Amino acid sequence: MTIISKFLARRLYHNGYLTSHPTTTPTTTHRASSVLNKNKIYGANNALDNQNESTCWNSDGQADGNTEHSFIVNFHRSVSVSSISLQFQGGFVAEECQLYTTKKSENKIEWKEIKDAYIELEDVNTIQSFDLEECEERDEGALDCDAIKLVFKSSTDFYGRMILYKLEVYGENR
Repeated sequence: MTIISKFLARRLYHNGYLTSHPTTTPTTTHRASSVLNKNKIYGANNALDNQNESTCWNSDGQADGNTEHSFIVNFHRSVSVSSISLQFQGGFVAEECQLYTTKKSENKIEWKEIKDAYIELEDVNTIQSFDLEECEERDEGALDCDAIKLVFKSSTDFYGRMILYKLEVYGENR
C-alpha cells in the first residue's frame, strides 16, 4: 500500500485570519465546497497543498450549524483506494462523514456512495485513519476510481465550520 494522494497543512495566519496557501498539486487536484468568508485568494482549489505544509481548509459556517460540506480529490488517473487519514483541529471536526467515488465516463460524473465505509471522526487534533479494505463494495470495484468525495454532514463547531490540516489517501495506481 502506497500513498497516492497527500495534502498537508499547518496553520498560516494572513491579516490575523487562519487561512490556506494559494498553490495546487500538479498530478492530483482537489476542490472544497466552501472556504471561510468566501476567501478568493485562498479559495476552494487552494485549500490544501501537498507541496506546502502551511495550508489548511477552513470551511464556511452557518448560524444554524446545519451546513453540509464536501471535499473532492481528483486523481486524474485510475486508482484503488485502501485507506484514508484525516487530521482536523479539535473543536472544528466533522462528526459525520460519507465517502463517494466516481470513475471517468463520457463527460458525466456519477458519484457512488460507499455505504459501508466507516468514517466516524473523534473531536481530537490527532491524525485519524480509516481502513477501507473490508468494505463490501471493494469487491464490486467501487474503490477503484478516478476521484473521491468526502461529504461532511455536521461539525463539532456550533456554526458548522471545519478546519482540516491533513488528508492522505492510500492505495495503488491502476
